[in-house]
Formats: sequence, structure tokens, C-alpha cells
Amino acid sequence: MGSWMLVWILCTTVILMPVCLHGSISVHFKTGRPLYVALGQTLVLEAVFKKNPDDVIDMVTWDLERGKDNFRLSGAHGSRISLEKDDALLRITDVAEGDFGIYKVTVTDGNGYQEHDSVEVRKIEESPKAWIARVLECVVDKHDKAQWDSPQFSWLVDGVPVTNQTGSRLNISEVQGVNYTCVIKSSLGVTLTTHYEAPKETASESRSCWTGLIAVVVIMTALCVAGLFVMMKKRRENNY
Repeated sequence: MGSWMLVWILCTTVILMPVCLHGSISVHFKTGRPLYVALGQTLVLEAVFKKNPDDVIDMVTWDLERGKDNFRLSGAHGSRISLEKDDALLRITDVAEGDFGIYKVTVTDGNGYQEHDSVEVRKIEESPKAWIARVLECVVDKHDKAQWDSPQFSWLVDGVPVTNQTGSRLNISEVQGVNYTCVIKSSLGVTLTTHYEAPKETASESRSCWTGLIAVVVIMTALCVAGLFVMMKKRRENNY
């Protein structure tokens, strides 16, 4: 009886062991999908690993699937490609045509169990449009195109960079000019939007012009009324 009990315990342990060890590690990308990047910009893909404290990650691999081709990526592929944060982050600088495709990250634990996640990286053909919605506030229209980074804003006033303003809003009380340009840079590319504001001198000249025109109209009206009065007076004198 004791031998059968021992065999039953060993079989049960062997059967249950994979259930206890496998499936405790998960992986997913932090970015939205599909992900859009412009040529010449930087691509960053960061994976999040979730595991139990006792689990050990033995290996992390990155693959790029482009059509029928599959490439294993590593930091040894050149200065453009680097792996950071214990291989959880892939960075590719100066993105080229061959960098677009489906990226897959695979995690392998100490028991040989694997989990993976994939994200498609597409080329953005045109930089997102942007406009100044209110006076000196820059708004970006990304058309739901996911990106890995946040837009970086900078401003030019009459072609001169503004060094103390880096957000999407510009404080006009600190820097005044005529031509305001908002520059947005991100992995989606570089976008420029320009807002022209009439200078105060032009506005003053416009007011002076209107004032002069009104004065001319008033004088002409007065002359017409005076002329009409003189004509009516002469007509009455001729009737007598």
C-alpha cells in the first residue's frame, strides 16, 4: 500500500509541476498598435514583463518579420540598433525602409516556457498636420496614429528661437512679434505651423485710415447739404 501511495504522489507531482511553473510570465508592448514612425526618426519599442518573484527570465529575443523574411535583432547589428533595460527595450535610430514590419519580442523562463507579443510598425507618409487653435497654442492632429514618444514643442518668433518656451503654449506677454511659428518634433516626423499676427503699427494705421475716411464723408455730406440749402434759397428768391 505504501509503495502505491508513493507512486501516486510522484505521478501527481509530475503532472501538476508544469501547471505550477508554466504560464506565470506574461509580456506586452507599452505602445499602441499599429505604430507609426517617419523615415529618419527614432523607433523605440518597450516591452513590459510580468512575472512572479520566483520566476527567472533566461532569455529575451527580438525578431522582425518583413513579408516572408524573418530577422533576429540584437545590439550586434550595428550602431543603429540597441537593446536596453535588460533587453526589454529596443531602440532603432535613423529609421530606414527596411525597418518597417512586424516586431516580436519573446520571453523564455528557466523552465523553457515562452511568451511573446507583436506590434506592427508602419511608415507614416506625411507628418501630422498641426494648427494654432487659439492665440499661440499649438494643437497636433495625429488622426489616431500611435507613436512611442510624446511631441516636443518649440517656438520661433520672427524666425528667432524662443529659449524659455518649450510647451504647446507660448506666453505672448513675454515675447512679442509678428510671425509666430510652432515646431513639433516626434517619431512621426517634424511639423511646422505658422501664425501671423498683425503688428500694432499696422492696426494703428488702419484705424487712422478709417478715421480719415469718416472725416471725408462728413465733410462731403456737409458740403452737399450747404449746396442744397443755397440752391433752395435762390429758387425762393426767383419766385418772388
